[in-house]
Amino acid sequence: MLQAVSDLKTSLLRTDPGGLRLMRGVHLMLTVLGAVFLANVVASFVPGQSAFKLAVLAAAAGGHCLMFTPVSTRKAEIFGILKLGALLTALFALGAVAAEVSGKSASTVLQTFWIAAIMLGFAMQGLSPFWQRAGRSMAICWLFVVLGNLGGSPGLWLPAMAVLGTVTALVVRTGLWRPSTYRTYLRVEAANRQAMATYLRQLSGRSAGSPGTAAIRIRDLAKLRMELQACADLLRPEGELQGMSPEAAIMVELALEVVGDARTQLSQDAQNRLTQDAGFRRTVDRLVHRLETGEGDTVEGDAGDGAAAVSWLQADAGATAHDRFQELRIAQAFKRLWLLAAKDKPVRLSLGSDTSGPTHGWWQKLSWRLSLQAGVAAGIGFSLGLTFDLNHAYWVTLTIIIVLSNSLGATLLRTAQRIGGTAGGVVLAMLVDPALAEFPAVRLVLVVIAIPGVIVFLDRNYAIASGIISFLVVMGLQTLEGLPIGELWSRLYDTMIGAGVGLAAAWLLFPNRTGASFKGLASDYLNACRKCLRVEGGGPETDLQDLARLRTAASTLIATARSYRIEQAPWSSFTRSTSDMNVLVIVLAQYVVLYREARSDVAREKLESPVKSGIDALVARMDKRLEDEFAAVLEGRPRQTVPGLEDDWMSAMPEGATGNLALETGWVAMLYHARKIVRCLDGLRKEKFLSGPA
Repeated sequence: MLQAVSDLKTSLLRTDPGGLRLMRGVHLMLTVLGAVFLANVVASFVPGQSAFKLAVLAAAAGGHCLMFTPVSTRKAEIFGILKLGALLTALFALGAVAAEVSGKSASTVLQTFWIAAIMLGFAMQGLSPFWQRAGRSMAICWLFVVLGNLGGSPGLWLPAMAVLGTVTALVVRTGLWRPSTYRTYLRVEAANRQAMATYLRQLSGRSAGSPGTAAIRIRDLAKLRMELQACADLLRPEGELQGMSPEAAIMVELALEVVGDARTQLSQDAQNRLTQDAGFRRTVDRLVHRLETGEGDTVEGDAGDGAAAVSWLQADAGATAHDRFQELRIAQAFKRLWLLAAKDKPVRLSLGSDTSGPTHGWWQKLSWRLSLQAGVAAGIGFSLGLTFDLNHAYWVTLTIIIVLSNSLGATLLRTAQRIGGTAGGVVLAMLVDPALAEFPAVRLVLVVIAIPGVIVFLDRNYAIASGIISFLVVMGLQTLEGLPIGELWSRLYDTMIGAGVGLAAAWLLFPNRTGASFKGLASDYLNACRKCLRVEGGGPETDLQDLARLRTAASTLIATARSYRIEQAPWSSFTRSTSDMNVLVIVLAQYVVLYREARSDVAREKLESPVKSGIDALVARMDKRLEDEFAAVLEGRPRQTVPGLEDDWMSAMPEGATGNLALETGWVAMLYHARKIVRCLDGLRKEKFLSGPA
């Protein structure tokens, strides 16, 4: 039971590191409550205006300003809320003017204008990240213009409520307590460092914990590192905070895996020898301290370049070649751990900007295809509502706005999430209603406390967020408006109709399939990895920056691959939502950088020590082996082989490098990481990463 609670807590923290999204959800809840209260106060001084209507308008404006403004610095959030508030105020003012001019036909005119607002909002999503949020907000918020004019126009009170909601959101979000992204990152980084240090103690047999202490596993490190990545994404772009970057955390994980794997492959005699070696124990203690604090203890003669991390390794003529190979792997991993654990590197790596691409005018950036799909789908949804006299026809159009995305695969995924989440939320509301039929206040409290959950899961798991939204809408309408709970089943089939119409438009009307873009991104990614291999590395900051670039490209590729899999085989993609390809793509980038780093170590040490000339030829053969494997995957050819390369490499290591420990560790690392690169490429081939030549 306690383990299940611990796992649930870990899962929630990974979804919302440091409670940043939960606090934003609480701010949304307070904004809605504050806007409703203030609107009711205003309505008490304005005879003839519906307090409920004004409250809905103010809460909608304030809620959307907060929901569509991402977590950032206080200054950036103020600017974002004000821009969205100005846009919604202008939108509400336009709706008020249109309602006054159209008179008795206001409802029909406003619903027709809604289609135009949807098309305009979706078209503007291609302009910038702000308009990607603001455009969809425009499309959704015109619904409240339509609802606000039912039963009579509120006139100037329509834009006034937009201003009231914006001010409420601004005061709540920026005036009340909010967690610091910096302090949150530092807490998560400290947890990462402590877990890494504990794991190293366990691997090296130096664990001092009690018998009941739970063991740290590599998957626990991966979960913590995902939380670290989420926190890093929330830091301001300048990256002035120094600490452990997510890229460095990845490299630490890989180094710890190498230590564990190599130690288990040592013979029992070699393991006993290491356990009793005072130099090895001292090195582990120093590494543990550096992982925990980011600082190294002061030792006379220590150059600070990681050499102390391999000082325990001595030439041992009695050791077998196999044991020697594994000890060198441990030494090389220790050296990387020492360098990566430093706390003087920027958390956010400056990657620069690519200005080599062509520049386009704003009219060329507009999402014309998405706008056309949205307009046609909204028109069909509106017509279906009129034809079948649906009680809440606007739910059909609202669903269309929500499910339509930039690609067919993303639309299909959002459609499934929306239908599944809505069904779950409606069913839950139906089950809860009989038990709370006599307690409307309790139902209202449930609606209010469900609001923060929407923000927590909105970006992480839309199906859950959609279920929460449906629950609070159904329960809220039943409590506040007194609608019979049986009538609210219509929300489910209205959602299904809207999702079907939106998906049909995305599928049939100039569909944006990701096949070509996925193939292009896959080819570009492999070529970027191959290009990275050709460049000399070895500098910690340069290597981490190159890793960050490759990981950014890999993340884009994985997102596109998900849409591509859904388009190719929808059902199988839902039953197997993840793929080995996702892991292989990310890991490939890591091993490419590590191989390059080890090759640089070999080249640097070779210049300083007289060694066999055959090492140059072997390095060239290894480089060519990897180059040929990349070319084979890109050209759709089977796996390549180089007979005798691994045997030659193993035999050259002790003969050509004995006496130079730095060269030996780099030499072993090159072979190990080259193996990993080849296995990743072979795995991508089996996953049909590229069906045919790129």
